[in-house]
Amino acid sequence: MRGRLNAGLERPEHVLKPAPASDSVDELVCPPFPLRTLPALLFVALSAPACGDGPTQPAPVDPFSQGPGINCPSPVSITSPNNQPAVVVYGAATSSNGAPPVNVSCSPASQTVFPIGGTMVTCTATDARQRTASCTFAVNVAAAPTIAFTRFVAFGDSMTAGEDGNTLSFSTPAASDRLRPYVLFPAPKTYPGVLQQLLAARYTAQTITVGNQGNPAERVAPAGTRARYSGVVGSGQYDSVLIMEGANDLTDRDAAVFGAVIDSLQAMLRDARSRGVRPYLATIPPQVPGGSRALAWSLVAPFNDRVRALAASEGVTLVDVYAMLVSNTALYINNDGEHLTEQGYAKIADVFFTSLRSTLERAPTLSFSPSGVEWFYRKP
Repeated sequence: MRGRLNAGLERPEHVLKPAPASDSVDELVCPPFPLRTLPALLFVALSAPACGDGPTQPAPVDPFSQGPGINCPSPVSITSPNNQPAVVVYGAATSSNGAPPVNVSCSPASQTVFPIGGTMVTCTATDARQRTASCTFAVNVAAAPTIAFTRFVAFGDSMTAGEDGNTLSFSTPAASDRLRPYVLFPAPKTYPGVLQQLLAARYTAQTITVGNQGNPAERVAPAGTRARYSGVVGSGQYDSVLIMEGANDLTDRDAAVFGAVIDSLQAMLRDARSRGVRPYLATIPPQVPGGSRALAWSLVAPFNDRVRALAASEGVTLVDVYAMLVSNTALYINNDGEHLTEQGYAKIADVFFTSLRSTLERAPTLSFSPSGVEWFYRKP
């Protein structure tokens, strides 16, 4: 019996022979063994790669798998100098990522004409695989501010005319004023001249004029002044009159004149309004004690109090020149103690400019409507 069993085991098809040496895993585990050897081979099969598989390779990385990105420039705001569409220049949009080349374009383009109002600009980045990214930013072309009136006239005495208070320089006086030699600043340096420049620089879409009706040595109370004034405001040439007068009435150094001067100023205000001309009333500049023309310096402050009260009672705009100059008379008042330096006249112009701007300017206001962004002017 044992012999028969041994004989059975020696049969070649029942013997698990070692596989021949080989560098191939496939040859090691995949020869055509009889099915009866399957249990013996199970361990080898479970611990080896599947038949025919090679080594595992990493998947390739796409360096441009991420689509393009884009950053828009900052918003742009400009003011049209003539209230017409204007050329706008804005910064470049920048791109990131994406498959090169990445093209960037914006519409409407920089350095092209934009309409008055707000416009949204769209910038788009497109890469070589036609993937896109976009961003937007605003371009605002503001309408220039405007002013309700454009024709002004400055009415007053030598300080309106622009007399130079430097007693060290004067020209030959007119025959009617030989006892009072004076020199006038060039027209652009008088307060009406400077004021016209300030208004023109701000209201670029309009033509602004400021007439100079300064008359050296003139007093307010006499009937001749009233007649001259009526001729000016009644000429139809002006929308608004700027009144700064009364200093010469104080030269007698008598406060009793205040009543007559204030009455005349009141009549001038009412005359202007009756003709459709808007009046502005100014206090007179301070005087510096010791100057040859500053004989009534102590009356200036109380007189200006009466001027302020008159403006309030008549409901007209007060332009407080005195208050703006009194803190630095060394800079603004010349050595005669009464008339102004070049800086002083420029300061008076600035005070009037501030008052006119605050009361007459029509600033454009942005409004949104179904048809787009529009501008309209707010009435002063």
